[in-house]
Amino acid sequence: MTLERTGIPTAVLCSDEFGPLGRAEAQVLGLGGLPLVPIPHPLAGNDAARVRAKARAIADEVWRALTLPAAEVEARHARTFLALTERRFAGGAACVDDACAIDPSLGAPSA
Repeated sequence: MTLERTGIPTAVLCSDEFGPLGRAEAQVLGLGGLPLVPIPHPLAGNDAARVRAKARAIADEVWRALTLPAAEVEARHARTFLALTERRFAGGAACVDDACAIDPSLGAPSA
Protein backbone atom coordinates (compact mmCIF):
# COMPACT_ATOMS: atom_id res chain seq x y z
CA MET A 1 0.00 0.00 0.00
CA THR A 2 3.00 2.27 0.48
CA LEU A 3 3.79 1.96 -3.22
CA GLU A 4 0.20 2.73 -4.21
CA ARG A 5 0.18 5.84 -2.03
CA THR A 6 3.34 7.12 -3.73
CA GLY A 7 1.79 6.70 -7.17
CA ILE A 8 3.48 3.44 -8.14
CA PRO A 9 0.81 1.17 -9.66
CA THR A 10 0.13 -1.97 -7.65
CA ALA A 11 -2.24 -4.91 -7.77
CA VAL A 12 -3.11 -7.17 -4.86
CA LEU A 13 -3.54 -10.81 -5.84
CA CYS A 14 -6.18 -12.08 -3.46
CA SER A 15 -7.82 -15.45 -2.97
CA ASP A 16 -11.52 -14.95 -3.63
CA GLU A 17 -12.20 -16.38 -0.17
CA PHE A 18 -10.34 -13.46 1.41
CA GLY A 19 -11.44 -10.75 -1.02
CA PRO A 20 -13.99 -9.16 1.30
CA LEU A 21 -11.35 -8.88 4.02
CA GLY A 22 -8.92 -7.33 1.55
CA ARG A 23 -11.53 -4.80 0.40
CA ALA A 24 -12.43 -3.92 3.99
CA GLU A 25 -8.76 -3.38 4.85
CA ALA A 26 -8.24 -1.25 1.74
CA GLN A 27 -11.26 0.90 2.63
CA VAL A 28 -10.11 1.39 6.20
CA LEU A 29 -6.70 2.51 4.90
CA GLY A 30 -8.32 4.98 2.48
CA LEU A 31 -7.60 2.94 -0.66
CA GLY A 32 -11.11 1.86 -1.60
CA GLY A 33 -10.21 1.56 -5.28
CA LEU A 34 -7.09 -0.55 -4.71
CA PRO A 35 -7.00 -3.25 -7.41
CA LEU A 36 -7.81 -6.60 -5.80
CA VAL A 37 -7.41 -9.27 -8.44
CA PRO A 38 -9.24 -12.42 -7.33
CA ILE A 39 -7.63 -15.85 -7.63
CA PRO A 40 -9.88 -18.90 -7.16
CA HIS A 41 -9.54 -20.38 -3.67
CA PRO A 42 -7.77 -22.50 -2.49
CA LEU A 43 -4.19 -21.60 -3.26
CA ALA A 44 -2.45 -24.00 -0.89
CA GLY A 45 -1.86 -27.49 -2.16
CA ASN A 46 -2.23 -26.63 -5.85
CA ASP A 47 0.06 -28.52 -8.20
CA ALA A 48 2.22 -26.59 -10.67
CA ALA A 49 -0.24 -27.01 -13.55
CA ARG A 50 -3.10 -25.56 -11.51
CA VAL A 51 -0.96 -22.64 -10.34
CA ARG A 52 -0.04 -21.86 -13.96
CA ALA A 53 -3.69 -22.06 -15.01
CA LYS A 54 -4.74 -19.69 -12.23
CA ALA A 55 -1.93 -17.29 -13.14
CA ARG A 56 -2.91 -17.31 -16.82
CA ALA A 57 -6.52 -16.64 -15.89
CA ILE A 58 -5.66 -13.41 -14.05
CA ALA A 59 -2.66 -12.19 -16.08
CA ASP A 60 -4.68 -9.77 -18.24
CA GLU A 61 -6.39 -8.23 -15.23
CA VAL A 62 -3.06 -7.76 -13.45
CA TRP A 63 -1.65 -6.12 -16.60
CA ARG A 64 -4.63 -3.75 -16.79
CA ALA A 65 -4.31 -2.85 -13.10
CA LEU A 66 -0.66 -1.93 -13.61
CA THR A 67 -0.91 -0.10 -16.93
CA LEU A 68 -4.29 1.65 -17.25
CA PRO A 69 -4.68 5.23 -15.98
CA ALA A 70 -5.09 5.33 -12.20
CA ALA A 71 -8.62 6.80 -12.30
CA GLU A 72 -9.77 4.04 -14.64
CA VAL A 73 -8.21 1.34 -12.45
CA GLU A 74 -9.84 2.77 -9.33
CA ALA A 75 -13.25 2.97 -11.00
CA ARG A 76 -12.86 -0.58 -12.29
CA HIS A 77 -11.87 -2.05 -8.93
CA ALA A 78 -13.70 0.03 -6.32
CA ARG A 79 -16.69 -2.36 -6.40
CA THR A 80 -14.67 -5.61 -6.46
CA PHE A 81 -15.75 -7.61 -3.40
CA LEU A 82 -17.70 -4.60 -2.11
CA ALA A 83 -21.10 -6.30 -1.98
CA LEU A 84 -19.63 -9.22 -0.07
CA THR A 85 -17.76 -6.88 2.25
CA GLU A 86 -20.91 -4.90 3.00
CA ARG A 87 -22.86 -8.09 3.70
CA ARG A 88 -20.17 -9.40 6.03
CA PHE A 89 -20.01 -6.06 7.84
CA ALA A 90 -23.78 -6.18 8.28
CA GLY A 91 -23.61 -9.63 9.89
CA GLY A 92 -25.61 -12.76 9.31
CA ALA A 93 -24.08 -13.69 5.98
CA ALA A 94 -21.79 -16.47 4.87
CA CYS A 95 -20.26 -15.52 1.53
CA VAL A 96 -18.45 -17.47 -1.15
CA ASP A 97 -17.37 -15.88 -4.43
CA ASP A 98 -20.25 -13.62 -5.53
CA ALA A 99 -23.02 -15.33 -3.58
CA CYS A 100 -24.11 -14.94 0.03
CA ALA A 101 -26.31 -17.23 2.08
CA ILE A 102 -28.12 -15.74 5.04
CA ASP A 103 -28.01 -17.57 8.35
CA PRO A 104 -30.77 -16.07 10.56
CA SER A 105 -29.01 -17.36 13.68
CA LEU A 106 -26.14 -14.94 13.01
CA GLY A 107 -28.34 -11.86 12.84
CA ALA A 108 -30.11 -10.06 10.05
CA PRO A 109 -28.12 -8.06 7.51
CA SER A 110 -29.02 -4.40 7.17
CA ALA A 111 -30.94 -3.31 4.08
